[in-house]
Amino acid sequence: MTGKTHQIIGQVVGVGLLVSLSDSTYHPATGAAALVACSIVSLLPDIDTPAAKIWHYLPFGLGKVGGQIVNPFLQHRNLTHSLLGAALVGSILWQLATRVPVYWGINAFFVWSIAMAAYLSHLLADAVTVDGIPLLFPLQRSFGFPPHPFQGLRIETGKWFENFIVYPLTVCTLIGLFIIKWAVIHALFFL
Repeated sequence: MTGKTHQIIGQVVGVGLLVSLSDSTYHPATGAAALVACSIVSLLPDIDTPAAKIWHYLPFGLGKVGGQIVNPFLQHRNLTHSLLGAALVGSILWQLATRVPVYWGINAFFVWSIAMAAYLSHLLADAVTVDGIPLLFPLQRSFGFPPHPFQGLRIETGKWFENFIVYPLTVCTLIGLFIIKWAVIHALFFL
């Protein structure tokens, strides 16, 4: 999948979990941090590609430099697209989340959980593409859905099905979540 599709899928996952799992005791900062985290972390597995969308978020041209530095060390769809990579990223994100000052009113575990769900959504989305993902890296076997002999039904990254079916349906899902769960969203952020 392309970066825009991964990001919108991550936002659907984030908003869906936010409105489903949050309660009235959460500070609006928790919701805001969760939405920002899911938007960024949903792109994180593609950090192994110099042209990935996540590198564009770094200021002062650091993204271009960072992408070129990482490129020789990581091949696309290897470590960052595996359960091992998810565990490593999860532990790093947990360390970052627990360092947020308490007075900010952010529930670190809640934000971390939503961020990890967004990360895993990236892996799941790439698993339905033609190439699949090396889920059990360092083993080089690629896993995908649907499995053999139905792998012909998988999506080609950046082609018509992703651009005209998957992406628009995901955008409509996000809009639908905002409409259907507006009362919950309003209570979380504005009351």
